[in-house]
Amino acid sequence: MICAAFFVLLAFATLSVQGGPSCPPVDGADPVYIPHEDCTKFYECSNGIPYLFDCPDELHFNPSKNVCDWPWRAGCNSK
Repeated sequence: MICAAFFVLLAFATLSVQGGPSCPPVDGADPVYIPHEDCTKFYECSNGIPYLFDCPDELHFNPSKNVCDWPWRAGCNSK
């Protein structure tokens, strides 16, 4: 059971690296957040691996505050 969970985690991490941005290799004191081209998504880096997250409905990622925010405050324009 533990072995299976490890391989699932490893597969997820591998997929995250291939499709995501470059992250710092080691975490600092604060998490690193990277905006996605889709305003409703963002990446959070953990140990050099980018993990993709979705903001709740109707919210956009605000890169100046590193939170999901109202679109007019986030200032993001989807491509």
